[in-house]
Amino acid sequence: MKKILSALIAVIFAILIWPAQIQAQYETVAEKLPHQKKKITIATQPFYSYVNAVRLDVEKRIKDTPAWVQLGVSGHFLADKNNEKNWIIFPGDEISYLRGAGMELNYKYFFNKQESLYFSGGGSYSHYNIKYFDTYWHSYTIDNLVYHTKQRGKIGQKINKLGINAYFGYQIPKPTFLFDIFVGLGYRHSIRSNDKAEPFNDATISLGYTGVVFITGVRFGVKL
Repeated sequence: MKKILSALIAVIFAILIWPAQIQAQYETVAEKLPHQKKKITIATQPFYSYVNAVRLDVEKRIKDTPAWVQLGVSGHFLADKNNEKNWIIFPGDEISYLRGAGMELNYKYFFNKQESLYFSGGGSYSHYNIKYFDTYWHSYTIDNLVYHTKQRGKIGQKINKLGINAYFGYQIPKPTFLFDIFVGLGYRHSIRSNDKAEPFNDATISLGYTGVVFITGVRFGVKL
């Protein structure tokens, strides 16, 4: 696991010091294509709806180069369920209430002259406030005697998740419409507030998962 984490960090560091000859090749293009004159993109990732979330990405070109900085902001929302039943958002994660927010910062570099193929790397942070209905042991004392009874009620769990990402992608070289597809690997580390509550770590897409994750997705948006 440490070797995989170290490899991901090394790849992200390598892209930050990309060889100067690639930049020289980019500068030899006699005239830029229309999409290469764009400075900002705004996009969304529809796959986030699968985990009851929305995400907005804003990218800005770094000066007059094929390098970009990307900021992604996401929000997670699941309406409160007060009838002692849980929503099943995917197998292993049964939740009655969810609020959360996330932020991801990536460095993106196009490595061909047409600016369609790229490598991206960066880090992310997410916070989740989760509640769910379950059965638990309740302890109380009467006349110096401790009693334990089973009760059903709402249990809370808060999760802070840190991550790093490294992936390749393809972006259609169009001047206005943005379509982007990408694939890669990442690592997630989750810190939970309640050790006695559900950890929510059954699958790589679970809110409390810790470990290596497979990254894939699509982005739709506009170029400005």
